[in-house]
Amino acid sequence: MPDLYKYGRLSTPSLGKKEKNETTIKTGLDTSLLYKYIIRNLKEVNAKILILVILVFDASCQFAYLLQVRPMICERDDTMYLLIGLLFVFWLLVVPSLIGSLVINQLFREDKTDLMLAVACGAACMMAIFYILVIPMLFLNMSLHVLVICWSVLMLYLCVIALIFNRKRCRKIIKDNLNQIKLLSWIAGIVILLVVLQTLFAAIYQHEDADDAFYVASATTSVATDSIFQFDPYTGLAFDTYPANYVLSPFPIFVALLSKLVMLHPAIIAHSVLPAVLIPLSYIVLALLAKRLFPDQPASVMYFLLFVCVLNIFGNVSVCTSSSFLLLRIWQGKAVLANIILPAILYFSLRAMSGKKNYGEWLILLVCSFAACLVSSMGIVLAPIMIVCLGIVFAIRNRSMHTFAYSIACCAPCITCGIIRIIGF
Repeated sequence: MPDLYKYGRLSTPSLGKKEKNETTIKTGLDTSLLYKYIIRNLKEVNAKILILVILVFDASCQFAYLLQVRPMICERDDTMYLLIGLLFVFWLLVVPSLIGSLVINQLFREDKTDLMLAVACGAACMMAIFYILVIPMLFLNMSLHVLVICWSVLMLYLCVIALIFNRKRCRKIIKDNLNQIKLLSWIAGIVILLVVLQTLFAAIYQHEDADDAFYVASATTSVATDSIFQFDPYTGLAFDTYPANYVLSPFPIFVALLSKLVMLHPAIIAHSVLPAVLIPLSYIVLALLAKRLFPDQPASVMYFLLFVCVLNIFGNVSVCTSSSFLLLRIWQGKAVLANIILPAILYFSLRAMSGKKNYGEWLILLVCSFAACLVSSMGIVLAPIMIVCLGIVFAIRNRSMHTFAYSIACCAPCITCGIIRIIGF
């Protein structure tokens, strides 16, 4: 197995002229002539937007190339820790917020942008796009760095599009959400404190789980070998056949991708970084669900979240409870399914099936189906069961078969994966 740190330090001397030319050739990108052509021939606003998109593509390709040349940091100083912190904030907070704001304003057609809803929508879209890319690349035996480059460039493009559409609304979005924070009651302060404490305990303290022998080891093996589910994490030998229970739900590869982007070891991503993100995300989804169940009742929403916090803190009565999954092994796909994806499916189903004709609501429910397929093989089964059952209930309530038909259509990714699982493996 190749040495994980074989490429050396990130803080090596800057590239010389010859090496810069080689970098440009390797990334296949020399955009200077294209810039000059656009500037000379186009003077409209669309030209400026096009130049911005090309610049983002240029920067993302150069960054992705350098990321593959030096994927890990062996010796770190304060500057390197600052860089890692900025990458963490960008990829796990800024990117989902921007993508989610695009979904809210362009698909949901809402005037106000709730940042909690934006983060939830953005995270679901990030996982869905990853799943659409990773499955064909897995069966084509493509390298992990190709997946990293394709996914990161797509995310950056979506962020640029979000900034373009929301360039005149940024101040209003920030102002509206700050006003919402000012209106929070003292109960909300207690809830936030409990969520922060749960997050800190999960991210700082250590928990050893037997399932990490496969989940974390799969991510580590993928990073070390620059492959996608090609080697057995137990032995290091190449797979004769793909692991049937995991090949269609490659969540460890998503952990490996984050490891590449944030430049940390996959074990650190799993045990420290993901709990710091996924535990608050779980409570964000529950808060959105509570606001849907208790409209215009902020006090009831906070009491609901306080009750859930108490249940989670004292819920470790078994290793199989959702509370144990949330606080002890949230970096595993089945824990993400139980605490984030299924509540999100319930929330977006309530939005989509309310009777209003908004195809954007159904589209985000389809996105959640892709995310359910990614995180766990149980998601391939549980997600369509939940969506179809809700579709039947709301079809009777709305007296419309369209609701049931759309719910079946939203299950298409899960149904396809189920057929492939039965026939192919």
